[in-house]
Amino acid sequence: MIALAPQPQGRQDRGKTGPHTAMTEPTPHPAVSPGFTLLVSLSTLLVFVVIVLSAYIRLGDAGLGCADWPACFGQIGVHDNRSLAEGGPLLPPSAARTFHRVAATLFGFFVLGIVYLAIRHRKRGGPGFVLPLIVLGLTVFLSVLGVVTPSPLIPLVTTGNVLGGMATLALLWWIGLRIQPQAAPDSVTATHLKPWTRLALVVVAAQIALGAWTSGSFAGPSCAQLSGCEGANFSVQNLARGFEPTRRLDRDTQGKVISDASTPVVHMIHRGGALLTFLYLGWLGLRARTAGGRLRTSGNVLLAMLALQIVLGLAGVAAGLPLLLVTAHNAGAALLLLAVVNLNHRLMPVKGSKPAQN
Repeated sequence: MIALAPQPQGRQDRGKTGPHTAMTEPTPHPAVSPGFTLLVSLSTLLVFVVIVLSAYIRLGDAGLGCADWPACFGQIGVHDNRSLAEGGPLLPPSAARTFHRVAATLFGFFVLGIVYLAIRHRKRGGPGFVLPLIVLGLTVFLSVLGVVTPSPLIPLVTTGNVLGGMATLALLWWIGLRIQPQAAPDSVTATHLKPWTRLALVVVAAQIALGAWTSGSFAGPSCAQLSGCEGANFSVQNLARGFEPTRRLDRDTQGKVISDASTPVVHMIHRGGALLTFLYLGWLGLRARTAGGRLRTSGNVLLAMLALQIVLGLAGVAAGLPLLLVTAHNAGAALLLLAVVNLNHRLMPVKGSKPAQN
């Protein structure tokens, strides 16, 4: 008789014998069509492009990146359409607005496709339709917000736009991660990091909100030195004025935003939040690295994105807030958020798989 090799048992034993091989075989998510995966990937890319273009347009209109900065500080409606050879911006505002509208329109159609496929496959063990519906709701919210309150002089509107866009990006990124071929978490001992990674989402979201409020308050150029803002008065009155939810900025006869004593206070609080975010995420990234396996990789990515964001922020201030660097700082915030989402994903159990023992 010919003895058959027990291949199924061999596959089960693989990954159980050593501390560095404690992983299960990746398994594809059931009932996920290639079209759904493609739409999620394209939508994630498009919303990232929309976020970057929105920042470029918003910050350009705020007067950041002007050749004679700070003479144009806070000026609304700076539309420099000169070519790059003529000393103009890399991407003229008119072109940026066109690309932004095209990308946003395509994104809307893609989201509708995602929702349709999610609902269609809901009874076949698909990824679910709740998150796609939330993405659709955020898309509608952002569209209405842009039409009803297009003024850049309301910090709350700017903050709502930025947070809505970032939330949409994070949800799509999460959906994309969960529908990819999965493997079990590397170690059951790493589950103690779960509450800290969830808190990291709150920390990053709060810092993004502070950054958006700073931008919406035109407080960026108020502190042109790395050492801080001269004469910043952290009185209760300035704090209340700087973060008044119903605040609406005013312009002078030359179109420049009128700043007051609360403006540098808003800027400095954003810097303080950046320091706290750096310390917390730095600690979390180092803890993830010590867990080993894929968590080590995720921790390295988090630390890299954190370092990039800090460098972009410091370089922007040191260089006088040029438009491209400040826009890159906004893009870096999005990438940092995605790194934190990815770390949460690594610690989330996968249906049908058990955490491997180290």
